[in-house]
Amino acid sequence: MAARLRMMFLGPPGVGKGTYATRIAPKLNIPTISTGDLVRAEIKRNSPLGQKIKDYSSQGKLVPDEIILTMVRARLQEKDAQKGYILDGFPRNVSQAIEFDKIATLDSVVNFELPEWVLVDKLSGRRVCDSCGTGYNVADINSGEYVMPPLLPKVECTCDKCGSNKIVQRADDTLEVVKHRLQVYTDETEPLIKYYADKGA
Repeated sequence: MAARLRMMFLGPPGVGKGTYATRIAPKLNIPTISTGDLVRAEIKRNSPLGQKIKDYSSQGKLVPDEIILTMVRARLQEKDAQKGYILDGFPRNVSQAIEFDKIATLDSVVNFELPEWVLVDKLSGRRVCDSCGTGYNVADINSGEYVMPPLLPKVECTCDKCGSNKIVQRADDTLEVVKHRLQVYTDETEPLIKYYADKGA
């Protein structure tokens, strides 16, 4: 039986955790588990929990730990996660990490970093297909040190994956909300770097 590979990608919003995770996971034959995807799926179901989550997200507030932990625990029990997984965006604070340690173990933690101005430009430039969730980006970053061309659909305003023409900016990617999210990350998530470094992850 092949060894399990349980990884976490750590870093601020917009740094590229999700992009790298979705490219690496298929090569390892393991799923990417994104709390953002779990949250958006719940919102799309329009359940009472989804409505509560929507209220937090639209204000740039983080969804409470107990809600996130419940969704992650359920996702880890699914069949495709038994061989391993890449966690994207979870745990996001030391409190969640301590609770997560009670239900699972991580084999590796990868920390991604970019300057704040790049993150602001990338996040403000994000666009997403409203039908299937495929991500794009209209930001064109070229400062010499950082070269990140736009990630656009092959046909303007048409999703490459599903053909939908509903490519939109998410409510939590407006400039004001983006800056708030980055501050929340600095306050709540950066201590995770020390937490996992102290554990030797």
